Amino acid sequence: SFQWIINGAETLSISRRDTVGSTQARDGTVKAVSRGTPKKIFTVKLPDGPRWIDTKANIELAETLDRHTTATITIEYATHPWYYNNVDPGASEESYTVLCTQFPQWTVFGSLNSAQVSWDGAFVFVEV
Repeated sequence: SFQWIINGAETLSISRRDTVGSTQARDGTVKAVSRGTPKKIFTVKLPDGPRWIDTKANIELAETLDRHTTATITIEYATHPWYYNNVDPGASEESYTVLCTQFPQWTVFGSLNSAQVSWDGAFVFVEV
């Protein structure tokens, strides 16, 4: 699952902007049209430095899903209360079916007994 990525996010950005198609005529006139209901795009950066031994199984599981399998993620109140405007923790949490469109490369660094993981970028999940 990708849930551990959402829960462990160092940064989490959620784009809710419309997808727009536009054209420009020779006279400079621009026409823009919304292309339906916008899908949320979640950009997630994990922190560098978690222990490899604690992260290895999650990485392997996420790699099996790769960028071709959908999964459900939940924006949990406990880890992201700002998403819910800090309302009552009993409020229902939102879940999304997503596809991972960008999977950053991970690197293990440090000695055998203290190996840690770093990432070369962010994960990007698109609501399907």
